[in-house]
Amino acid sequence: MPDLNSRIRKTALAVTPCVHGAKVAECAEESGRDTAELLDFSVNLNPLGPPGMAGILGKVPALIENYPDNRYPGFREAAAHYLDVSLLNIVPGNGSSEIIRLFAEAVIEPGDRAILPMPTFSEYGFQCKLFGAEMESVDYKEITDVEPDGCKAVFLCNPNNPTGNLVEREKVIGLAKKCISSGTFLFVDEAFIELSDPVQSISDFAASNDFIIVLRSLTKTFSVAGLRIGYAVTSPAFANVLNSIRLPWSLNSVACAVGEWLFANNEDYLKSSLALISGEREWLMGKLASVRGFSPYPSDVNYILVDIGDFLMGSVEFARRMLGRGIIVRECSSFGLHNHIRVAVRKREDNRKLLDAITAVITGKGNEMAEEEIGRVLERGVTARSRIDCEYYPCHFEGQDCTFCFCPFYPCGDERTGGKFVERAAGGRVWSCVNCHIIHKGDIAEKVLKALMSGKGIKEVWEQVLEPGL
Repeated sequence: MPDLNSRIRKTALAVTPCVHGAKVAECAEESGRDTAELLDFSVNLNPLGPPGMAGILGKVPALIENYPDNRYPGFREAAAHYLDVSLLNIVPGNGSSEIIRLFAEAVIEPGDRAILPMPTFSEYGFQCKLFGAEMESVDYKEITDVEPDGCKAVFLCNPNNPTGNLVEREKVIGLAKKCISSGTFLFVDEAFIELSDPVQSISDFAASNDFIIVLRSLTKTFSVAGLRIGYAVTSPAFANVLNSIRLPWSLNSVACAVGEWLFANNEDYLKSSLALISGEREWLMGKLASVRGFSPYPSDVNYILVDIGDFLMGSVEFARRMLGRGIIVRECSSFGLHNHIRVAVRKREDNRKLLDAITAVITGKGNEMAEEEIGRVLERGVTARSRIDCEYYPCHFEGQDCTFCFCPFYPCGDERTGGKFVERAAGGRVWSCVNCHIIHKGDIAEKVLKALMSGKGIKEVWEQVLEPGL
């Protein structure tokens, strides 16, 4: 019998599936929690939640009895009116991923060269490789400077995922004109632009240029991920090609009807969404920046990329520990970003829960480090005031807290120890252990360890061991 793999497209065997967020069910299985107990910060949906759709959803029973009209005239007309283009410019699809696949299927041939920014959404490269393209990567900050001559396609995610950066309209149009001159397709993914700055869209430009295609998504904008509603805007000629080869009925009747309703009922909703995102992003950015070892990237949209390379644990461990607290964050190694995480901007209550979980993870890790350190202390008989072998040395300087030191009582707030409150460079008062002496005594450390190992609580250990020494 012939070997199965010998009869399958070689590029299909060579690619590996993309890694995405939105794995609530898998995370529930891993954590042993119900899906309702988890807060998913790995997906970047509108934090306002879906707008009220009771009226249109009430029509579902009547909608599901028949196939949708595969021409999708109502949906295309609604999308066209929304963007002030023509019905002939619109290509409907079952979410962003199908539109990306459709584009690659129509354009990419074996041996073609395509350019994409790095890091960015992995579906572009996956779909192009599937159809045989050779990929060239450039830094996402330099994507508008590329020379597209000799390329079949250039990809731009705007705002970029996962970095959250928005490229202004004039720069994108500059790149688009270069692509048009060289006969290179420019694929601009604007799935998040309505949650950032819609004025920067180039959908109107794409509508009159054959080599430019803009991807839009209702999924992210209106927080309707389960319905999978996407569409593309391009010239009538290219739209006709894509509509001719796309899978029939890919947009189901319910998604189609909801999409039409959303296009017509959104103005106040989107204004409120942008106001919420802007305020919460600024607040959350400040809180994340105050965590030692966290370096959040500036963001123009509803998610924040954070470099945690200087944190007390790697991103994989951090994501695992956060899941143990009921919080899902996007671990970013699949983007080629090691020790980075991405978190969505949600409502204040949820964002506080994220920060509470981060604090709990830090405390839990700190306690584990404390037990390990005090164990080493017992072997030495005394602790060192300044441990140059500590990976966080030097940590004792003005304005720096000691979250990552081995003291299990941090922040005690008791100036009898030699510690004191100081002004942090980033703003705010913080407890500093700069002159603490009590926990550095070997006999004290031994008593603390024994008390902790016996199951006594921190407060009880303080009263029984530290107080007499003070």
